[in-house]
Amino acid sequence: MIPVIGVGVVNGVHWVERLIRSIDYPTKEFVIFNNNGKDEITKELEELTTIQHQYIKRIRVCHLPSNIGCSGAWNLTIKSYMLEPYWILSTHDIAFLPGTLEKFVIKASDPEVGMVHMQEGDFRGSFECFLIKDWVVQNYGLFDENFYPAYVEDCDYLMRVDGRIKREYLTDPFWHGETMSYAQSGSQTWRSDLSLKNKIDNGRILNEVPYMVNKWGGDWRNWNRYDTPYNNPFYSLGYSNYDLFFNRMKHLGF
Repeated sequence: MIPVIGVGVVNGVHWVERLIRSIDYPTKEFVIFNNNGKDEITKELEELTTIQHQYIKRIRVCHLPSNIGCSGAWNLTIKSYMLEPYWILSTHDIAFLPGTLEKFVIKASDPEVGMVHMQEGDFRGSFECFLIKDWVVQNYGLFDENFYPAYVEDCDYLMRVDGRIKREYLTDPFWHGETMSYAQSGSQTWRSDLSLKNKIDNGRILNEVPYMVNKWGGDWRNWNRYDTPYNNPFYSLGYSNYDLFFNRMKHLGF
C-alpha cells in the first residue's frame, strides 16, 4: 500500500479530482495542501474528501492561511507523515494511466533505489510526480523553500542527489493538463489564473538568477556545479537542517 500521496494546489480543483479518480493502487492517504490562501477553493476541496474511493482509505485537506510555495507543500507532506518509508509527491494537474502507480511501488521495492520519477525528462528526472524515500531526505535534506513560489526547486534537489543515489524512471505516458506533454500544456496554475503569470515568471527568474547561480555556480544549467552549496565545504548536501530520523525518535504518536 502506498503510504501517502501529497499534492499542493492553488486553483483548478477539477484537476485534483481527475487525479484522485485516476488512482488505481491501494493508498492509505491522499493529502491536499490548499495553497490558495484566499478561501477561493476551500469548499470545492472539502467536497473532494467525501469521495468514496475504491483505492484510497482517506482523502484529507489542509487549508493553509497563505501560499507557502511548491517546496513548502512538498516538505509539509514529508513532515506531516514523518514515520512513512516514502512519499509520492505530485503536481495537481496530472493523471495516471492504469497500472502506473503499481510500477512506482515495484521500482521502489528495490532498497537501493532512493527516488522514482514519472519520467526522465529534460533535466535528469521530472518532478510532475515522483517518489522519494526517507533515507534520501535524511541524507540530503528537505526541499529548499527559498525557491518560492515555484520553479528550480527540482533542479536544486537533483544537484544534491544526482550521481549519489540510485534513481529509477517510468516510461508510461500520463496526463498533464489537457495533453500528455508538459511542453504543450505546462503548468496549469497560471493558466487557470492569468493574473498570476507575471508574478510566477518573476519568481522563476529570481530563482534561476541570482539564487541558483549563487548556490551552485553560473554554469549550473550545463551541470557544471559546485561540489557543495555556495562552494562552501562547511555546507553539507543535506544542509536543510531537518533531521528526520532524530525527530522520529520524539514522535508523539499523532
